Amino acid sequence: MTPAEASELSGRIATAARSVPGVADLHGGMFGEIGTYLPGGRVTGVRVSDRRVEVHVTLYLDYPVRATGDAVRSAVEPLVDLPVYVTVEDLVQRHADDSRPGGDPSVAGPPVMRRSGAGHLRKENS
Repeated sequence: MTPAEASELSGRIATAARSVPGVADLHGGMFGEIGTYLPGGRVTGVRVSDRRVEVHVTLYLDYPVRATGDAVRSAVEPLVDLPVYVTVEDLVQRHADDSRPGGDPSVAGPPVMRRSGAGHLRKENS
């Protein structure tokens, strides 16, 4: 696979994964190690090799983890001829300003605790 093909494929995988309801975003792993490195850039949260595709995601708390992970796999599988492995790295509360699929602005609430970095919690005021 050429760098241009890898770049296009990684971008399409990222777009497909982010379009699944309940996916807050892609996740680069605890130390930012998950990604496809390309000339001039990187696609965080997607790793493509000769043997498999890995997609690492952060999900919203109010979506079922297993079903949402399966939906991510189903969205990505038609794009590749490789096994697709989905890892749920984190769960987060939705924010009122979230306009992505699955991010319902009407679900804003009181201050919430969010994970920050390597499993640390911090308080946020809405």
